Amino acid sequence: MKISKISFLPITFVFTLLAAGCTSDKESEKQLQTNNDKPAQVDQFEIIKAAPQQLDHIHGLGYPGNDSGLYVASHEGIKVFHDDVWLEGSSQRHDYMGFQAHKDGFFASGHPKEGSDLKNPLGLVKSIDKGASLEKLAFYGESDFHFLSAGFGTNAIYIINQQANSSLDPGVYFSENEGKSWNPVKLTGLESDTLGMIAAHPSKSNLMAMSTRSGIFLSEDNGEHMKRISEPVMTTALVFSENNLFYSSVENNKVLFHKIDLITSETSQIEIPFLNYDNPITYISVNNQNDTTLSFATYLNDVYESTDKGENWKLLLKNGRIE
Repeated sequence: MKISKISFLPITFVFTLLAAGCTSDKESEKQLQTNNDKPAQVDQFEIIKAAPQQLDHIHGLGYPGNDSGLYVASHEGIKVFHDDVWLEGSSQRHDYMGFQAHKDGFFASGHPKEGSDLKNPLGLVKSIDKGASLEKLAFYGESDFHFLSAGFGTNAIYIINQQANSSLDPGVYFSENEGKSWNPVKLTGLESDTLGMIAAHPSKSNLMAMSTRSGIFLSEDNGEHMKRISEPVMTTALVFSENNLFYSSVENNKVLFHKIDLITSETSQIEIPFLNYDNPITYISVNNQNDTTLSFATYLNDVYESTDKGENWKLLLKNGRIE
């Protein structure tokens, strides 16, 4: 798949697909030369209480399977909300983007902190020790992925590549071997002029979905074919649990939160605290170790969490301020 031009819409986190032409997987699959360097590690790393600070940007959130607590990825590194306290690493405070919680830890992209000896950008990296070290999987020093998705308990990884690198043209790609090779995603049937957030199912590696300016589209074959499963409205964020797909939309100047039952295909609305239409939901997360727990972040860096499937919500972060 080749995309001739990509332009970002900052509020809705979608970008315009102006032209696309698909080629066969065998012809388009490109093998990636992986970096065999050892994981980048600092001399000392520990989880400490977070100092008072202002998070200017949030680039993902989730519940890694090797820890307890909610991880929030920011320009100032990973912040963890655990037992009503905000925590952070004593080092490795990189500008993480495309953050994705996994059963073993997390995947991410982004940029190293100032003064780091890591190359910029980070490419695709993985941590299995709460961020103490980063395994460089692909595109190290080449690419930064704002749009990245990974199945919590599978090997499925999706990226939206915005700029050509040494291995891939701009487009949407899928890997099942932690970035050693990539296949282009065709997205046949995507009746939208935008692409947005991608969600990968936590246990079914073939199941993925995408939010767009024209609704939510679902695929049962790794994005080869897409079908709209929501109303054709602006959607800004989405995530799978084992049996549901949660997503947020902006309709009639209202920010809404929905649940689609993957078994019955029924859609229901979940009540959330009031959000202004210019403060849409940008990320949603489910705790795959206890799916009664949900969380979401907004454009203005508010973070909410529910431990009872959305019946009640607690404000964890207001305008990105950690006190």
